[in-house]
Amino acid sequence: AGVIAFVSMVWLRGTSNAFVGTLSNQPATLVPQEKKAKPSPAAFKVARKFIETAVLRKDVDAAWPIVHVDLKGRMTRKEWDTGNIPVVDYPANNAKTAAFQVDYSYQTEMLLEVNLVAKKGSPSTVRPNLDFYLGLKRAKGKLNGRWLVNYWEPHWRPPVPLANAG
Repeated sequence: AGVIAFVSMVWLRGTSNAFVGTLSNQPATLVPQEKKAKPSPAAFKVARKFIETAVLRKDVDAAWPIVHVDLKGRMTRKEWDTGNIPVVDYPANNAKTAAFQVDYSYQTEMLLEVNLVAKKGSPSTVRPNLDFYLGLKRAKGKLNGRWLVNYWEPHWRPPVPLANAG
């Protein structure tokens, strides 16, 4: 044990976390805060179309132009059209009527929550209702860019089992 300690202290000594770079005396660059904006009706329209197409897996081809690269990644159009897409699907009965709750709304970005209810007869593995987060960004971050869906995730965590239960 003593030999290992000696070897690690003498031959394997680190840099002792010494900072060798030069420190700047310039003030830090601050990121400007986003300006809050009234939720855009156009963004809600895109969100609804996304649920009706990509989430329901009905006409995924129509979803391609309203999905931001943040969500589709490096998928090609041909890969997307197979229906094997990075969007959690859900057999929603209320895709056309589900209400959106706005978490935040800025000039170029929005985050919504939506509660979807499963169609009758859905498999038992499908939760009867499920909340989702839906994010939208304007194309190229421009104030007049069209709205695109950049985020879609279920807002659900599996229950933590109790200790010594059953």
